[in-house]
Amino acid sequence: MEKIFERRYFLTPAECSPEGRMPITLLINRLIEVATLHANSLGIGYASLVDLHQTWVLSRVAVEMTRYPGVNDHYTVRTWVCSLNRLFSERDFEILDGEGATIGWARTVWAVMDTQTRTVADISRMAWITQMVPDDKVCPVAKPSRPVAVSEPTSVEPYRFTYCDLDFNRHVNSSRYTELLLNQWTLDFHDAYRLTRFEIAYIHEAYFDQQVEVRLKEDTAEGVTTAAAEILADGAPLCRAKLEYRLR
Repeated sequence: MEKIFERRYFLTPAECSPEGRMPITLLINRLIEVATLHANSLGIGYASLVDLHQTWVLSRVAVEMTRYPGVNDHYTVRTWVCSLNRLFSERDFEILDGEGATIGWARTVWAVMDTQTRTVADISRMAWITQMVPDDKVCPVAKPSRPVAVSEPTSVEPYRFTYCDLDFNRHVNSSRYTELLLNQWTLDFHDAYRLTRFEIAYIHEAYFDQQVEVRLKEDTAEGVTTAAAEILADGAPLCRAKLEYRLR
């Protein structure tokens, strides 16, 4: 069993954003993939939970990137567990370029959900996993905060979730929330600005044909655009996020 687990990837043109870079949606999917592989290798993954009608769910994410891999670049995603209590486990990540230089970090919070009751399960039985926390590995970026409700939004857009928004669990895939948030800005904006920090807190599940509202409060000063965002269904938050963009 490895305390620090990693996987190396190659960024194809089909995976790139219009700017020829790795999109944040793909990065978050890679974080989930590598976390899943590490959990499986530790014996706390899908195979060990499915008979208990349980599954890991991502609760919060904070990502900071100094730069993103470009088309045809190799990159590595490295992960380790940093804490575990009765209800949540924290897992950190380091993102490296093809030469082994660090280009980003991520901090995540996970819970185990009972797939029958749709409630958070007690994971204190996994307390032994704290023995796998590396002694000398520290993630230097801030933990995910608690995003608050968006007051006085600068934009409000409707959306209805469709078939392609759903995942294996038959609810809206976590990356769809992120895509929906990023789509609130124009192509010209994304060409001019780079996303340097992204935080998202997943609050409630969303489902097929559900009508939602994307609310955004944006502020720009000295080449930095910050935004608070949320997706609401019938007035209740499905997720809340914070985004920071800087001029390229």
